[in-house]
Amino acid sequence: MNVYEDKYLREKVNRIIARQKEGKIVIAAHKDGSGLPTREDLGQELTRAAYPYDYAVGKAGFLKYDSELGAYLFVAKSGEKLPPVLANYRPLTLAEAILDVQNRRINIQSGETNVAFTGVQPWKGLYDVLREVNEELERVNAGIVVWKIIPEENNKTRPGERLFPEAVPKLRNGQALAHITGYAYDADHNLAYIGLVGYKTSLESLRVTLMCGKPLQMTQDGVGDFTLIPADKYEQAWQAMPEYTSHHVGFVSRLALPGKWEPEDLSAYLLVFQGTPEPGQELIRLFIERIKEVLEVPILDEWGATLWKQARNRNLVQDLVTGGDCILGARIDLRPGQMDWQELLADLLAQEEISLAI
Repeated sequence: MNVYEDKYLREKVNRIIARQKEGKIVIAAHKDGSGLPTREDLGQELTRAAYPYDYAVGKAGFLKYDSELGAYLFVAKSGEKLPPVLANYRPLTLAEAILDVQNRRINIQSGETNVAFTGVQPWKGLYDVLREVNEELERVNAGIVVWKIIPEENNKTRPGERLFPEAVPKLRNGQALAHITGYAYDADHNLAYIGLVGYKTSLESLRVTLMCGKPLQMTQDGVGDFTLIPADKYEQAWQAMPEYTSHHVGFVSRLALPGKWEPEDLSAYLLVFQGTPEPGQELIRLFIERIKEVLEVPILDEWGATLWKQARNRNLVQDLVTGGDCILGARIDLRPGQMDWQELLADLLAQEEISLAI
């Protein structure tokens, strides 16, 4: 991956910095990636003004267009209070960014200030990455504009250090969208678990769709879209992430929670999450606990490995499709059919694969 440079942006910002060093406050005519507040950001404070100015900014001063910059210069009135956009105005600095391709992380050093971005998507193209980085720097009023991205390959990265090896999938309902931190769904696309990060309003919109049982779309760059079908009820846990102005929320199907299964349910789910010391053994342990709950016959812990293997062979247990922070999952099928659980247990007892002796 080659170094990406936007020399035009560098020259433009250098001209702005030169004016700022003269004590000028420069306001962009429109969003142009320069990191400046725009004329529109001044909102209702802005009105047309008489020559030699172009706009009046309330009682605070005026904007005068500078053709060389392609932007406006703010002329303040003495003793007047500035609107927030101008009161919080920061001079710009130019910076280069180092892109850790494997870890999808960008580091920016500007003087004594260090800024890092995670979850970068380099496959979108470095032009788009540069634009998105500068938009976020502008949003938080960092006073930094990146004009150059230097990719670095990091061969020390180990699998599993990131939630997703490629693009982060997203969940949407037509009105809102959020990034996915983990998921689990069965072969029929019934959703057992979904973890999301996003703005609270977007998450609330997706929550309502989920609770109403309406289908949702999961999308991932390079993979495409497919439908996820909600279950009847979900337990949820919310966590504010103030440093990112976002929230993290997890929705777990009632069918995946011990004690929540009901006799009329036709399935139960098992979920194992990132950080579990022995995921495979934990899945079998959860399996035995759930089978004790959903079957009317006694089940011994010693049957765990045998019952798990035979149930999978007879398709009474199926793997879930999992990703992100959910690393393993299974569905226990309780639908009536040619083979049911009582018959399986009877066969295993008859074959002495399992025993009632303690």
